[in-house]
Amino acid sequence: MFNPLRIWQLASLILACALIAAITQLLRNTTQAEPVNKVMLPTVINTVGYEHLALSPKARHAQERYSL
Repeated sequence: MFNPLRIWQLASLILACALIAAITQLLRNTTQAEPVNKVMLPTVINTVGYEHLALSPKARHAQERYSL
């Protein structure tokens, strides 16, 4: 008959190996990724005319008050 303790140890070992492999693959993919060109990705804050969409109502009110 199978020993339940050995089955749990084997399952834990397999899961630990899978976790280590996934983390190393993730780290390898992030270090090899090309840098993002910021000119191609405009944001709401950098786009002229849409500043009011990026602020909450209280922040927009304060900006309008102090942006003389």
